[in-house]
Amino acid sequence: MNLREPQSIADFDPQRFLASFIETSKFVLLNPKHFFHGMKRQGGIRNPFLFLGSCVLIQTLLAALLRGNPSMTAPSLLYGMAFPLITAGILFFIITRLFKVQGTYEMAFRVNAYSAAVALFSWIPLVGMVLEFYRLYLIGVGLGYVFSIRGSQAFLAILFTIIIYIAASGVLAHLTGGGLPPASGWEMG
Repeated sequence: MNLREPQSIADFDPQRFLASFIETSKFVLLNPKHFFHGMKRQGGIRNPFLFLGSCVLIQTLLAALLRGNPSMTAPSLLYGMAFPLITAGILFFIITRLFKVQGTYEMAFRVNAYSAAVALFSWIPLVGMVLEFYRLYLIGVGLGYVFSIRGSQAFLAILFTIIIYIAASGVLAHLTGGGLPPASGWEMG
């Protein structure tokens, strides 16, 4: 029996919103190596940004319904959209400066945006933490493909990014004299 290679998806297509959203989500979650290998590296951030926004919106609304706390909706949406943008910048800086690799911010953002597919299920209690680790794996795989770096370099860049976030949150807590923002906002995007 000859199994055919799954069809590649290079980018989320807003013109076929629902079908493309489902196809892209499945591809990222179930076949990330194939997805990131064939993913566009340029073409603007609009399509990945719309995909990210859709994932964050679904996660935020389902979490608010589950927890019965709609007051966290706006901050969760803000954090969910802002952190992948910031994370992409940090990863781009680390990869291009530390590993001396050519690439663009857009490449790093695309990886972060499509890795947000885990948000579609991370609102489920206890599953969310495991999926955040899977998101880190997806980001590592994606960075490896788009920047043509070894997996160890991709995961080292992720580790440095996590350290930067921990240090920044510690400094912020010290400066404000308070605790850290809610954990749901500090997810690695």
